[in-house]
Amino acid sequence: MKFRIILLTFLIIVVSCYGSEATAADKKVTSSKQAAKIVQKKYGGKVLKVNKQKNNNGYKVKIVKPNGQVVSKKVNAKTGKIEKN
Repeated sequence: MKFRIILLTFLIIVVSCYGSEATAADKKVTSSKQAAKIVQKKYGGKVLKVNKQKNNNGYKVKIVKPNGQVVSKKVNAKTGKIEKN
């Protein structure tokens, strides 16, 4: 019985954490600062440049990661998600 309670508690914690992370990323991005923060949170490093896309669909963020690698990522302005290149 104790095992079931512990297991159920664990599952509730995991599901609630996953759900809050998904909704935190699903929000409108209205500034280059917000876009930079989203990319920096996921990849770390230093933000080099942020450009708003011409079609107003998002922001292109260029960072240098702690290992020295420079990467560019696009952040969707409507969802706040980092898109695959």
